[in-house]
Amino acid sequence: MTGIFSDSSITEQPFGTLLSGESATLYTLTNKQGMQVNITNYGGIIVSIFTPDITGRLADIVLGYDNVADYEQDTYYLGAIIGRYAGRIADGKISLNGKQYQLALNAPDSQLHGGPHALNKKLWHAVTKHEHQNTSLTLSYVSPDGENGYPGNVTIKVVYTLDDNNTLSVEYFAETDQTTLLNLTQHSYFNLAGHNSGSIAQHQVAINADHFLPMTPTAYPTGEICEVSGTVQDFRQLTPLNKHIDGDDEQVQIAKGFDNYWLVNPDAQTGENYVAKAVDPASGRTLTLYSDQPSVILYTANYIDGSHIGKNNSRYQQRAALCLEPQRANNMKTGADINNTLLTPNTPFYSKSRYVFSTES
Repeated sequence: MTGIFSDSSITEQPFGTLLSGESATLYTLTNKQGMQVNITNYGGIIVSIFTPDITGRLADIVLGYDNVADYEQDTYYLGAIIGRYAGRIADGKISLNGKQYQLALNAPDSQLHGGPHALNKKLWHAVTKHEHQNTSLTLSYVSPDGENGYPGNVTIKVVYTLDDNNTLSVEYFAETDQTTLLNLTQHSYFNLAGHNSGSIAQHQVAINADHFLPMTPTAYPTGEICEVSGTVQDFRQLTPLNKHIDGDDEQVQIAKGFDNYWLVNPDAQTGENYVAKAVDPASGRTLTLYSDQPSVILYTANYIDGSHIGKNNSRYQQRAALCLEPQRANNMKTGADINNTLLTPNTPFYSKSRYVFSTES
């Protein structure tokens, strides 16, 4: 897969049958540079991203599976849209407008990433669009009142757009008829050397954050807001992950790697912030993330254990990839306050993140 394409394009093909009997579709977005993104309407999942290295050789740089049946069995959220609520809610208990709600649990003593059969396990309605300089896929889903315990009917739309500058944009839209919670993110696992290239410990990462949120031994934010200066969470300059990923830092020990919230330094001029950068020195592939969200999680695939067979019969192991998850759960003013994620009937939700792919020699 090399060369310059004469024009961008979007195509579709069958991606297998779900246990429900419904059929999933795989959409292929290709730009003039030959970059290619494959997305399925099941879970809004990014199945593959082909980008060039410094020699122009394309490789698939995200972990995934070859068919939708394997995604139905997936427990790692590979490539999926996460919601209604990205993150953990202790005991699955929330309080809104003085009323208590018990959410469906899918992890010990908590709800994780929206609960069982959340957005990552839904078949979304898809609409494609092809313009001269970009192609887009719009996915929509209506989450009914009471789904996984959440109040309100919530209409959610996610728009993936690939342009000719090797930028993949992800836009999120949501509206509700009752006050509820919403915290959406994209959960792709990146290995810039190639999805089946082993550990990402040699990758270098930078995060535009002066502060991070420490977590308890049970992986919930403590409520503190700490400066990154003088800690292993200081990624203000490009830093190899292997510098501290096997160290004795308490936070790294808790997570078996990196898995904190970093509070993104805001850009008062644009509203869109430079969030993070990841570089694979060997291939030169670089990912730069921009977003309007106040926080980002760096997760280094600490719990992948080789039990799932991925694309091309790849058996992914611990730290086979990294995730950069921009989201709204935490900010400088209120730290780990769930009120940061309120969605109300009078205030529709919109967010945009941009993943820019390039090379550095």
